[in-house]
Amino acid sequence: MKKNYTLLLLIFIINVVFASQKRKVLIIGIDGTRSDALQQANTPVIDSLIANGTYSFNVYHMGITVSGPSWSDIMCGVWEAKHGVTNNDYTNSRYNTYPYFTTRAKSIKPNLYCAQVVEWSPLNDKVYNDSWNKKVLTACDGCQDGRNNTSELACVELANENLDCLFLYYDQPDITGHSSGFNPNNPSYIAAIEYVDVRLRKVMNCLKSRPTYANEDWLILLIPDHGGIGTGHGGGSKEERNIWWIASGTSVPKQQITASDPGTYNILHQIFNQVPAADPNKLKVTPVQTDIGVTALHHLLADSIGDSIQRYINLWRLDGKSWLSRFSTPTSILNKNNNTVNLKIYPNPVTDFITIWFDYKNSIKVQYKIIDMSGKIVLSNEVKADYSININCASLSKGMYTIQLLMSNGEIGVQKFIKD
Repeated sequence: MKKNYTLLLLIFIINVVFASQKRKVLIIGIDGTRSDALQQANTPVIDSLIANGTYSFNVYHMGITVSGPSWSDIMCGVWEAKHGVTNNDYTNSRYNTYPYFTTRAKSIKPNLYCAQVVEWSPLNDKVYNDSWNKKVLTACDGCQDGRNNTSELACVELANENLDCLFLYYDQPDITGHSSGFNPNNPSYIAAIEYVDVRLRKVMNCLKSRPTYANEDWLILLIPDHGGIGTGHGGGSKEERNIWWIASGTSVPKQQITASDPGTYNILHQIFNQVPAADPNKLKVTPVQTDIGVTALHHLLADSIGDSIQRYINLWRLDGKSWLSRFSTPTSILNKNNNTVNLKIYPNPVTDFITIWFDYKNSIKVQYKIIDMSGKIVLSNEVKADYSININCASLSKGMYTIQLLMSNGEIGVQKFIKD
């Protein structure tokens, strides 16, 4: 009988802990970071978030590639035609009608505590109806002259057990791009991205040091606002529009989403005639910026609204979609085998050589197969490698392919890529 009481007590404790888990959101914005530059940079912290979540290097900006409208797209879950912001002065904004996702969340959960720590003053001063309980403007991150330090101040907010949502914003890659060039071949630009990753280590340590962390369900979302070309941005080039998107957390599957350019809206299509008009079918399966706010909103409210997020998307006339409802049916191949290794591919799409990174620190034999959409093996070989392998794909026809890696220790890696 005593054993039965002990078992019942254990079940009760497990149920209480599970029931007390709280959904939290951390959004990390890294201004002006091109997709190809992120893939080239040495970013172990961001890589660890990629390894624990869903990600895409094929996210394309569908609006104006300027910070004000871009962050409004992300936070409001709607494009410029609705939120009204088309410049960094935030003139003609319609936040009362299309507010930040935090305002939407508080309309259902008014006691949510939300904060932001940002390095760009317009995000702090120009935005209204954003529902942040606390707004912190920092001078820079890692400053040596005693000024405010972004990562340390983010840790202050993370120490608040009542915190439900934090927006953390780093500006250095954009500043460096404007001064010396948005280009993965620019060492200063790559160094700025890598420095943000270094500072994120402290933030992640503070997050995991929360006394309540074990009983919390954190969704971590990372995204830039735009890319860049030369020393500027604001146009419709691929370099300005091609960005990336990461969703990481315990409830997020480990997968890479490969997608093609969904285009842009008609008015922008007319201005930037090299950009195709928006394709509604591609939008259904392609990660875009407006998905961030909607996905964050869904995560915060899931215990209140369940699976009825689409009803609220329609009610609020949001343009984005929630990826939480899609994580159970991923749009790309998953590493479903329990004995798997996470792969990182660069570049994707590929024109000639492709590099595949994997999570090893010692040499290992790797057998790879590249398979076309009909199931035919078009390239294969066995090599010995440290960290990564390079494969010449120049002979492949344009299209979608799957690469399978079999490690000599029995682990398997599976990923999709596009030959351009």
